[in-house]
Amino acid sequence: MENRIWLKGDTHLHTCNSDGKLTPGQLVEACQQAGLDYAIITDHNYNTVKASYTDKNLLVMQGQEITDDLGHINVWGKKVPQDPPYILKTVEDYDAVLAPCREAGATISVNHPFCSMCGFHMDLEHFHFDCVEVWNTIQHSDNIKNMNWWHNQLLQGNHIAAVGGSDFHKDIGPLKLLANPTTIVHTTAKTEETVLQALREGRSVVTNKPGTSMIYLTVGDANVGDTVSYAPGLTGKVAVTKFKKGHTIKVFNNNDVILEHTAAQSSDRMELDFEIRQPGFIRAEIDYTFRPVMRALYHTVEEKYLHADVADLPPFFWAFTNPIWIR
Repeated sequence: MENRIWLKGDTHLHTCNSDGKLTPGQLVEACQQAGLDYAIITDHNYNTVKASYTDKNLLVMQGQEITDDLGHINVWGKKVPQDPPYILKTVEDYDAVLAPCREAGATISVNHPFCSMCGFHMDLEHFHFDCVEVWNTIQHSDNIKNMNWWHNQLLQGNHIAAVGGSDFHKDIGPLKLLANPTTIVHTTAKTEETVLQALREGRSVVTNKPGTSMIYLTVGDANVGDTVSYAPGLTGKVAVTKFKKGHTIKVFNNNDVILEHTAAQSSDRMELDFEIRQPGFIRAEIDYTFRPVMRALYHTVEEKYLHADVADLPPFFWAFTNPIWIR
């Protein structure tokens, strides 16, 4: 197995070159202060980073969010060959912009596909994305829709990698939105090529923010993004760091929950073993629920800002892994 390192980053960031508040320099500094290892700046229809570079141990990567009413799509690692303004009124218009990006070697990710306010209004299966942004900005019920769609893709055997992106534009009062969530990649080096490869291959874990819980899911030496052969008695291990009281770790084997444990108290690290029952995949997820006061507040916020009619908020996910495939 190759030696790999874990790198924390944010895949979806905006500056004042589109509709963000911070200058590119201010955003880079904020990412450094947040303790990130990489950042992908994805201004709307604008290429802020002309070529990826490193500044004080932060890998700043080239990106752009292709944006119009039909959907938002991140292009990472290569300049969009066409210059804006783009004509993006049909599926064919999006194809015309994305095809040369893919030919140039870009990594392509669909953003917040089931967002109530700015979702994806084309056939998701038409585009053959490398990644899907399952977790967009601070947690809300639209992300549950994204998660359910992705989980169903896994059940069908589709190897599409999940990522998180803060979609950062600015902080709102005391609410710090940068790197919320954080996508932690398992990669061989801190370069544009290796980070993007890890994202495409599903070698990542998405968590609430840089300094919070981390999930380590393994089957022997295999880690997220790997494939192992099934045999009766095959076992795996899940370890959680900074496991919070009341949070629940779940391990899925396809559509079955084969391990579920709720923390009676907070702990620095917790490990559990489990048996894998069938071929397909395994993945892990930390879930939590709000207390009544926060539940009522969140319900009000969702009604106001998402126009969501949520009778009762479902459990949210605090962190999740990409799958280990079991063949």
